[in-house]
Amino acid sequence: MAVIGVLPTIFGLSTAWQAAGLGLLFPGAGFLVFGGWALLGIMISVIVFAVAFIAWFATGNVVAPVLAWLGAAAVAGGMASGHPQPAPRLGAMGMALVIVGVIAALAIVRRVLAIRRSARLRAERASYLPADLDALPRRLVPEDPAPRELDDTQLGHVKWLLSLGLQPVDQFDGFDIIEQFQPSALRYQINHAQYALAQVQRHYTPNFHGYLSEAQERLIEKLTVPKVWKYWRLERLWGRLSTNYDPAGFENIMLTGWSGICLNTYSTNTGSDRFVGPGSLEFSLGDPNKTYHHDAHSFNESLMWNFGRSPQTVFACEPNWTYSACNLYGLNSVASYDAAFGTRHLDALREPFLRGLREELMTPGGEIVPFRSDYTGISIPFGGDVMYFQAAGWIAPVYPDVARTLWAIACREVLDIHNGGLEAYLAKPFMLDSGNYRSTGMYARGVILLAAREFGDQQIADAAQRALDAYNEPVAQDGMRRYANGSTFANALVAQALLTRRGDWTRLIIEPAATSALSGPILQHVAFDQAMVAQAVSDGDDLRLVLKGNSLVPATNTSLQLARLRPKSRYEARIDGQCIAFTSDENGGATVAVRVGNRTVVTIAPTW
Repeated sequence: MAVIGVLPTIFGLSTAWQAAGLGLLFPGAGFLVFGGWALLGIMISVIVFAVAFIAWFATGNVVAPVLAWLGAAAVAGGMASGHPQPAPRLGAMGMALVIVGVIAALAIVRRVLAIRRSARLRAERASYLPADLDALPRRLVPEDPAPRELDDTQLGHVKWLLSLGLQPVDQFDGFDIIEQFQPSALRYQINHAQYALAQVQRHYTPNFHGYLSEAQERLIEKLTVPKVWKYWRLERLWGRLSTNYDPAGFENIMLTGWSGICLNTYSTNTGSDRFVGPGSLEFSLGDPNKTYHHDAHSFNESLMWNFGRSPQTVFACEPNWTYSACNLYGLNSVASYDAAFGTRHLDALREPFLRGLREELMTPGGEIVPFRSDYTGISIPFGGDVMYFQAAGWIAPVYPDVARTLWAIACREVLDIHNGGLEAYLAKPFMLDSGNYRSTGMYARGVILLAAREFGDQQIADAAQRALDAYNEPVAQDGMRRYANGSTFANALVAQALLTRRGDWTRLIIEPAATSALSGPILQHVAFDQAMVAQAVSDGDDLRLVLKGNSLVPATNTSLQLARLRPKSRYEARIDGQCIAFTSDENGGATVAVRVGNRTVVTIAPTW
C-alpha cells in the first residue's frame, strides 16, 4: 500500500492523485498536500477510523475500517482536484513516510519489549510453579460424593434463576437488554442461567424434572427468538459480505459453543430428546428462505467442522476475531456432547486445540490473549487478570493439568495469596461488569468464586463470597436472592458458583448422568409456588425428596406427581414419620398429597 501510495507523487501526477495516493499510507495522510491545515483533516480521519475500528472489533464489521481509511483518501483526492498545481511533492510525501516510519518503529519497539517481557515472565514462572503446584493439593478440600441438599441461600438464587426461565419464551423480564454483539448480549445471560440450573439438576435434584426442566427448556428456546440471534445477520453481511445467516454455519462459536453446552447437558441430565431430534430448534427471520433448523447434533457438527477447517483449530466468534473464552466454551460443548451421546469427538480435537490455544491465544510467557484478529494478528490487552481465572475454571474438564497451572499463576500473581493480598484484590478487582458495562467488580468476583469452588480452594472461595456480600448488595425478596450491584449475566455466574463444589463443572461436562437419574423414580411435577425441591435422589428403586415451602406460611398442601415407578406396584410414602400406601398405575405413575412445611422429607419406596 505504501509503495502504491507514493507512486503518484514520484511521477508528478496531479494533486488529486497525490492526495489519494498518500491517503493509503495511513488514515488522513492525503491531507498533507494541503500544507498548514492538514492536521485538521488528519485528526478527523483518525477519529473516524478509530470509531470504525471499534465497530470492527465489537461487531465484526470488517467493512467499516476499510471504508474509513479509503474514504479519507478519496475525500482528500476530491478536495485536491481543484488545485491546478501540485503541492511540493517531496515535502508531503516525506512527512507521510516519516509518520509511517515512526508508527512502524514504535510497533517494532513495542513488540520487542513484549517478547523480552514474556521471556522474563516465562523464566520467573518456571522458577516458582513447581513448588506452588506441589503445595496446591494441600490447600484443596476433597471431593464429597454424598447426596446434597440446597441450602436457603442457594435456593434463593435458584428461585431467581427459575423466575427468568419460567416466563414465556418471548419475554425477557429481569434480563439486561443493552446490545446483542458483546458480553451483555441476551444469549450469554441465557446460557449461564441454564448452566446453573443444569448443575442443580445434576448434583442436587437428579430425580426431579418438573419446573426445573421446564425452565431449562424455555431458556434454550429463547435462543431462537430473533432479538437474541439476529445479530448474526448483520455480522454475516458486514463481516463476510454474505446473506447466508445460518447461526450454526460458518464461525459463530459464540452461539454454537456456548449454547451447545445447554443442549447437551440438558439431554444428559434428563434423558430427554427435546433438543435431539432433527430441527428441534427453529431459527427464523420470518422468511422461509432464511429459516434454519438445528439441534444438539447439528450444533456439534458445526463446531467440529469449524475446528477442523481452521489452520489454528481455534476459530472466530465475530467474523475475523477469535476469542480464547469462546473457544473454551466450544471445547466444553464438544466434551459435553461426547458425554451425552457416547461419542469420541474430543479425542480428535484434544491435541490440535491445545496447540492452537498455546500458539495463537497465549504468549510464550503463558499469558492469556483474550482475542486476536484473524486478518492482522493484532490483539488488544484487556481483562487479562480475569482471563486466568476464567480459563482455569473452564478448561479444567478437558485439560486439568493446564487448569491447575493457570490457577497457580493466578493465585500468586493476581491474588497474591502468598503475601496476604487476597482481600485487597477482591475489594477492587477488574471492575468492569461484562453484563452491563458498569463498574461493579461482580463479574470478576464471580469468575474467581466459580473457579475456586471448582478446584476446591475453599480459602479463596470464602473470601470471594465475602467480597460479593460486602460490595455487591445482596437482596432477598419473595424468596429470591440476587445481587443488586451487578448484571444478570454476573448474577447467573455467581449463582452457578454458589451451587458448585469441587469438580462439579468437570463432572457435568465430561461424565454421563447416573443410571438412577435416568431410570429411577422421578418427581415429575410439583407446583412451583407451593414447594421448592431442595433434594431429589434415588438409588434406582426409591425416591428421596426434601421439599421446602414458603417460610411465611406455616404449611401448604400440594400434590406430588411421580413417574417411572414400577407399573401397578405397591409403594409407601414416608412423610415426616407418617406412612401413606399407594399403588402406581399401568404407566408407573402416581400422585401423592403432602403437606409441605419449612423442610419436609418425603421418601418413596416399594413395599416388598
